[in-house]
Amino acid sequence: MWRSPLLIGIIWILVILESNCGGGASTPPPSGPKLSIATAGLVDGMVTFPYSQTMQAAGGVAPFVWGVSSGSLPHNIILNSSTANISGTPDTAQLATFTIQVKDANGQTAVQSYTLNISSTGLAQLQTVSGQIPPGTIEIQGVSAGSFNPLSWQQDTLNWVPDVRMPMLAPLSGAFQNIYAPWPLEQASGWRMFYGGWDGTDTSNDRVYSVTTPDFLSFGSRQLVIDHGDFLDVNNENVVQLPDGSMHMICTIAVDQFSNGKPAYFSSPDGIIWNGTPEPYSAQFGDVVSIPNDSNYLGWDFNGGNVLFKENNAWTLYYSVGIYGAIGQVYRGSSVAPPVFQRTGVALGTPHYANDIKKFQAGGKTWYLMALYIEEAVAGTVPSPSFSYSLSNDGVTFASEHSLFGGAFPQDHFVMTPAFVTKDGSILGVLYGANPLDLLNAANQIFARWLQKKVVITDSSGAQYTLQGGYGPDRQWFQLPSSGSLQATITVYAEDGITPLGAGPVIVTGGKAYSLVLN
Repeated sequence: MWRSPLLIGIIWILVILESNCGGGASTPPPSGPKLSIATAGLVDGMVTFPYSQTMQAAGGVAPFVWGVSSGSLPHNIILNSSTANISGTPDTAQLATFTIQVKDANGQTAVQSYTLNISSTGLAQLQTVSGQIPPGTIEIQGVSAGSFNPLSWQQDTLNWVPDVRMPMLAPLSGAFQNIYAPWPLEQASGWRMFYGGWDGTDTSNDRVYSVTTPDFLSFGSRQLVIDHGDFLDVNNENVVQLPDGSMHMICTIAVDQFSNGKPAYFSSPDGIIWNGTPEPYSAQFGDVVSIPNDSNYLGWDFNGGNVLFKENNAWTLYYSVGIYGAIGQVYRGSSVAPPVFQRTGVALGTPHYANDIKKFQAGGKTWYLMALYIEEAVAGTVPSPSFSYSLSNDGVTFASEHSLFGGAFPQDHFVMTPAFVTKDGSILGVLYGANPLDLLNAANQIFARWLQKKVVITDSSGAQYTLQGGYGPDRQWFQLPSSGSLQATITVYAEDGITPLGAGPVIVTGGKAYSLVLN
């Protein structure tokens, strides 16, 4: 039976020297404060989990000396008091208990006990499946993210994998090709992806389109859903589907090239009839959202940062002022009958644009996850837009933002309009528009970044093979030698990039596809 690699967990002892200096050699040093050991708490570890823990010795008199005063460790695991390395080959879950002792120059002693749950990872295997893969490449299937884990998002340890296609979806040929603002709406058979732009039309007026896909690898025919109608542009859409099958859409409209953007509302009982008209529906002035109790609403620009959300029989609109509204805020509005809303407060104080909000249940709590678009530039520099995210447990007030990601390659350097891809309570990735030139360039296409398990392939010499990227939400491509087979070890971590799921020996051949199996 193949055995998991060694667990190597390192406990670093950080000693804080706090002492008083006397003026003469004959004067004994004064007694220091009581010596203590502080730590944030040990985290359970697993085989192949690179573990480190910082402890602090405070008080007392320098110098400090530390060691292990006792220990009860399973199998061949050893805690070495000089280097504090835990190593060994445990076969089953075991508790490692040990005591750290710190002594100062006056003989004061501080003792603290710890317990660490050390368990083996599973066995990772690859099974050959059918598929046409480029030479020198292998495909590993079964790597999509699991259920939403708020801890991974709070700790900002997410394994984002760029799609190998640059772009994932290109516009149709024609005079005007610009497309962006993707919105993947989860369906029983896959997704209906809405998006905005020109998509090969003969005029430069943004419209809203949609296309169906079972896997983001193949796409159906494209449909024009909302035409620009009375406006110069209709874009930046997001869509809510209710249990009765009805769809409700918020877009950004622009009356003309000089006016401020505003959200507009469209509804459909079946995803085909919009505002009483079979698609494509031609947008009208009566579709524009009004917020009578917001005195700044008419004069400010709400362009591209508007999210619609349904909860507790009421609609919530998150609308973003952004950098063009004199003050950066994401506001909340409420309604029982859109398009009329009432402002109810501020969800997040930020100059960034809210583009998406998803709701999850995890750990006995409700979680709201907001995606934001950051369009900031330092004077005299070329702007490098990026994305961020924010968490909330009530959907009313959101916490400080975390960085999500920016462009990974020259083709997607100028990113915009992020939207989460969800499936059965999991976030599988983020779709977004981007172009290689500048923020206002009309060369946008649709790109994807997938949240996936981290897979590491290592040969007998220790060399790791290059991850080319994701191919849809559930597949990864790796670069291998163009011919012959490779004997290697595969190590698999969860989508947080650090929690080990399994490891094992594999034999892979370029040009073939494999399915990941974890036991």
